[in-house]
Amino acid sequence: MASALPNQADLADANARLEKASYAERLAYAVERWGDRLLFTSSFGAGSGVLLHLWSEVAPHLPVVFIDTGFLFDETLAYRDRLAASLRLTIRTLNPSIPRDDFLVEHGADIQAKDPDFCCKINKIDPLAPVLREARGWVSGLRRDQSSTRADVPILLATDEGHVKVHPIASMTAQEATEYMARHHIEEHPLRARRFLSIGCWPCTSAVPEGQDERAGRWAGRAKTECGLHSAIYSPEARPSSKTSPSR
Repeated sequence: MASALPNQADLADANARLEKASYAERLAYAVERWGDRLLFTSSFGAGSGVLLHLWSEVAPHLPVVFIDTGFLFDETLAYRDRLAASLRLTIRTLNPSIPRDDFLVEHGADIQAKDPDFCCKINKIDPLAPVLREARGWVSGLRRDQSSTRADVPILLATDEGHVKVHPIASMTAQEATEYMARHHIEEHPLRARRFLSIGCWPCTSAVPEGQDERAGRWAGRAKTECGLHSAIYSPEARPSSKTSPSR
């Protein structure tokens, strides 16, 4: 089992092959390549059930890493517990170094409005950092049709931090995700019915108006579009993907 990062030529070749592969085959490639140095993070948000189901079938021996920021909806925590039980997932929960109430006392109850980037860093990015340093591959459920900023996300993308981001369902559409959930009888996040189409921390998440993209309810009215876990690596120069539909 190889754990080294692929060079650019290997990465381009793998991306070309994986564009034509099924979602499960893409995930299996990452599991075979990186083994227990493959990290999978899930927010257990709207639509998360697709990749969680794939994980339960392809990599049931590996944990799902969940970052409990202290500001998640109660519905998200309950959904995590139900889905973990139904799919028999092992959950590894990460927490910020400072409890929520202490954080708000120190930085102000309006910290999300004043400085959402700082809040994300302390409560989401920093807790993951030690785990991420040990990873060589990192699986996440980004899809190209979620927003314009994710429109060219490749299946595989080497990062400056020393790992390869793996996006097994990058080419899946929202409609295909819905159909997948129904076909496999996967429960959807309960807030989805109220048009919470992308669900993070409650202070920075709102319902999505008709006609807007899935992530329009995250940091609505602000230039911020990502928590920081995924934003820095998707410059136009770093998007070496074609968009061939995979076999199902």
